[in-house]
Amino acid sequence: MSQSKPSLVTPHGGVLVDRIVPEAEAAALRGLAHRLPALTLDPREQADLELIATGAASPLTGFVGSADYKGIVENLRLQDGTVWPLPLTLAITDAQRASLEGHKEAALFDDKGRLWGTIAIEEIYERDPLAESRHVYATEDPSHPGVAYLLARPRTLVGGSVRVLPLPADLPFAQHRLTPRALRERITSLGWKRIAGFQTRNPIHRAHEHLTKLALEFADGLVIHPLVGETKNDDVPAAVRFRAYETLVEAYYPPERTILAAFPAAMRYAGPREALFHALVRKNYGITHLIVGRDHAGVGKFYGPYEAQQIFDRFTVAELGVEPLKFEPTFFCAQCDSLASPRTCPHDETSRLDLSGTKVREILRTGRRLPRQFTRPEIAEILRAHYTEGATTVAARESGKGLILWFTGLSGAGKSTLANALVPRLAGHRVEILDGDEVRTHLSKGLGFSKEDRDTNIRRIGFVARLLARHGVTVITAAISPYAATRDEVRAQAEAEGIAFVEVFAEAEIGALAERDVKGLYKKALAGEIAHFTGVSDPYEPPVRPDVVARTDRETVEVSVGRILSALEERGLLEGERLAARAS
Repeated sequence: MSQSKPSLVTPHGGVLVDRIVPEAEAAALRGLAHRLPALTLDPREQADLELIATGAASPLTGFVGSADYKGIVENLRLQDGTVWPLPLTLAITDAQRASLEGHKEAALFDDKGRLWGTIAIEEIYERDPLAESRHVYATEDPSHPGVAYLLARPRTLVGGSVRVLPLPADLPFAQHRLTPRALRERITSLGWKRIAGFQTRNPIHRAHEHLTKLALEFADGLVIHPLVGETKNDDVPAAVRFRAYETLVEAYYPPERTILAAFPAAMRYAGPREALFHALVRKNYGITHLIVGRDHAGVGKFYGPYEAQQIFDRFTVAELGVEPLKFEPTFFCAQCDSLASPRTCPHDETSRLDLSGTKVREILRTGRRLPRQFTRPEIAEILRAHYTEGATTVAARESGKGLILWFTGLSGAGKSTLANALVPRLAGHRVEILDGDEVRTHLSKGLGFSKEDRDTNIRRIGFVARLLARHGVTVITAAISPYAATRDEVRAQAEAEGIAFVEVFAEAEIGALAERDVKGLYKKALAGEIAHFTGVSDPYEPPVRPDVVARTDRETVEVSVGRILSALEERGLLEGERLAARAS
């Protein structure tokens, strides 16, 4: 008599949603999409679309409409009463809304121009971003990253079910990017019944390792499920973290009882609500118990240390279908000479090794090693190597060299506006702006707009920028610089001299640029009345991996400037204390 396979936890809402079209239908969907009005997803919306498409966000079949939105925001429930804590929404500009007039469907592209699928336009409605902030984030403070995001996005939302193309094979962490269906199949093949999940956006230190192994004592298997979507600029990049995860799992976890998989969501830093979201979504992956620690998904001082655990008490186990494993914070106690928690350690805080994220980054940036009691030596080395790669920029500054902040983007995208807004925020730096229009007048007079002349103009800007940076000047360039190869050439020349180079992509859609163009140049170019107009009749090659992306058609100048300053601090080009003083 054959033994039956263990039954997995039921997906949230009862059915595992699948909105990915079969490969046989993909060509027809692509053909349809290119005849539809286009909507561009930002990185969070793209991540949400993937969660919806694969069933991770079951029972959602698309971006939420107004009734579900209201229920989620005000009551943590969908219209039908199903528990759901975070609204997955798609925001559109006024120009995009106008383009949807008379259409029942729209194509969905990511911010690199890749087609992902389509949405059936079931409803267009307005939200109140401050009201959403109060309910979802428990604050209206724009220093909260989730609130800042909401305030920078359009108020108009479009709701409707989606159809999504088969996921691209070149997505980051493709080997570990298991869909809910694929992870469930893996768990079933291993015969696990009780599965513990661990959500993280940080490297796994000894304290985290201790918690996951406590969970393994209880569960049949452990899924380490790190988030790989968009996070704050000062979080450790996902690529670096994943090297650390792979190293740790290979060396210190039982392979037959551990799965490492990538969770393709974006962080919202919504504290209690996001902890609940992380648990419900993990249920769709087949996980029965999620580790919920101190200040799960929190940021700053916005949430109490145990609010993320307490929110689960508002619902029955039957409603949720997934249980939290509520752990106290763990630390190394010098007196105990072991890892401990407040429940097991009798000693006061002076005996505890408790390093803040800021302190960890300070240690790593200066090339020092993290204590063995805090993290495994192999993990410490991976992190140290990441931070000391950027230390060459610090060394360059200490040697008296400046840096080059290179803005690229279409005409009218806000390069000069951002450059001028940055100057007062760079107190203590000698700053010069090389504006594209001024360079054309004084340095590149006589050059035309052929590819050769455009490249010559950019090389001249790069040469002057290096001259200034050699003498300690922070140089901000604001020119279209349309060709990627020439930008890369300028960057390579600067970095060969030990000059820090930061590329900022001022990104905006043509429709938004045409709207804000008081001279009407875009409209004329689109009508064929202007030749050699970059982005319309001449090519513009957007950066593939810019250091910073400023969505100037979607976010305020202040938000964009904040992104740039955070990137500079992350690279060690600004001191955190001085940055905080400038921001206050």
